[in-house]
Formats: sequence, C-alpha cells, structure tokens
Amino acid sequence: MSSETLCPVCHTRMAEVGVLCEECRDELSSPIKIMPEQLQGHGARPTMSALIDLWGRPHRLDARAIVGRQVETQGIAILEPSVSRHHAHITLDADAWTVKDLGSANGTFIDDKLIEAPTQLHEGDRVRFGQIAFYFIEDVTKLPTPRLGRTATATIRPLDRTSRPQPDAGTAPAPQFARETLHDEEEKTDVGLPTMSFRMHEPTGGGGGLVEVDGKQVQLTTTQFELMALMIKRMAAEIHQPELVRGFVRSSELIADLSWDTREPSENHVKQLVRRVRRALIKSEIGDLIESRHRFGYRLRAIPRPDF
Repeated sequence: MSSETLCPVCHTRMAEVGVLCEECRDELSSPIKIMPEQLQGHGARPTMSALIDLWGRPHRLDARAIVGRQVETQGIAILEPSVSRHHAHITLDADAWTVKDLGSANGTFIDDKLIEAPTQLHEGDRVRFGQIAFYFIEDVTKLPTPRLGRTATATIRPLDRTSRPQPDAGTAPAPQFARETLHDEEEKTDVGLPTMSFRMHEPTGGGGGLVEVDGKQVQLTTTQFELMALMIKRMAAEIHQPELVRGFVRSSELIADLSWDTREPSENHVKQLVRRVRRALIKSEIGDLIESRHRFGYRLRAIPRPDF
C-alpha cells in the first residue's frame, strides 16, 4: 500500500473520506449536526499546516489564526452555537504550533483533554472547539489525494444521492456525499426515534450471533452481538424515560459487562467496537443505529417494537 494513499493520522489505512480513513474520520464524531458550508476558511498567507475537518478537507492555517463563530481576518469560522465568537487562537512561533483558548464557553480540547493554558500542537492531534473537532497536520504536501467515502449511509433513512455544494475557495474540494453520510450518527435526537423490529439469533455453540432489523440481517461477533443486545434491551426497558435521554449505556458498563478479547479493555476498545458494529450495520443496508453522546454513552437510535 503506497504511503501516498494512506490516512495521514493513523498511517495504516487507506484514505476513504477526503484525506482520512473511515475510522479516523469517525473519531471526529460530534453530537452536533453540521454541514460543510458551516466551516469557512479565511487565509491571507497560509502556511503548509492545516486543520482537517470531518469531511477530510484540509483548512490551511496562517501563522496567526483565530477559530471562532465570527472570524473576519485569518482563521477558520465555525458557524455553530457550541463555538464561541472568538473561541481559540492558533499561532506558529519558532516552528512550534500552539493553541490557546480565548475564554470560550464550551472549551478547547486536545484528544478530549480540556486545555487551560497555551498548549503545543503535534502532528495528528485531535483538537476540538466546543463540539467541533479537527485533526492538526503539519505539512499538507504529504496528504493523499482526497477520496470519496465508501459508506453511503449513516442513518436509518433511505439513501438520497443529492450532492452538497462545494466549499469556499482556498480549501481542498469537498467530496460529494449522500445526505446520510458522515456525522448524522450523533445528531440530536429530540425529533423522535423510529420504531423498528429487532430479533436476536444466538447459536447454542456461541461464537457471535445474527441480528435481524426490520427483516435485514447482520452477522456479528460475540462482543458485537452483546453490545447490540445490551442497547436494545436498555432502550426497551426505559420506556418511561424522556426520549432525549432514553436508552444510553455508559462506556464503563460496556467495559464491565461485555466479553472482551483483552485483559484490560479501555475506552478506546469501546470506540473501536462501536465503529465496527456501525460499519457492519451500514454494509448490511440496515443503517447506522448507534448514537453516541458525550457524557451519556451509547444507545440504539431506534425504539424496539413491543414484541421484542
């Protein structure tokens, strides 16, 4: 596999969504639904360093750049309420990049750790402003050619091949995705969850199981099957909970209750497990039925029919 086609974050998988692989793209997941047009780059004298968004598009940085909801000079404007008007400052000094939070309401994070002082950025860091995350890349000349993602759906709605408008000039071209691609998997769910039919088929000899959703089937490994079973049962059991918070399972529960093939499962193992189940559901044309929400955990994005 040529290094010219590899994801610049993990350096092991093919670039499939813009310049990112699917798994690294998934790490930019957000509970906020955002469109490509809501990210606008403003550059005067851009360097070779960039922030890569969830569409796999690099936004080149000036040596002095503001990130915020209102950016009139050099920087990146993120038109989303969790981002403050002037959220953070990214600067280049003596070949070192630093990010500083500007007293934002929702914080600036590097790899999910809140920064409280100016902090140096390193190649591949995941930096998040409020709820919107990017990867930091030092040299855009080493990026692979942007590619269209293979996943065609991330929600349970039928596919709609309507393409998105192109981004502003000055950023890499945005791949054309179906309406269900990318990060609808963590959209707000206060608009009503659909009711679906679920059947679990677990062979007596173990070794995983078959999940049937509205007549469509997907074969899962033991741990994947246990994850789906736990989320289905939790969603069905919490019938009296408000829909907005119904059915969530925390990572700590998953770490404690699932059958892991490692002695010390961690949050990263949970994230990898969820990504694999999402991909399996999507490939089986069921859709992405897993929602993740910061501080809540994971849940089924559908309500099981009463006969479950």
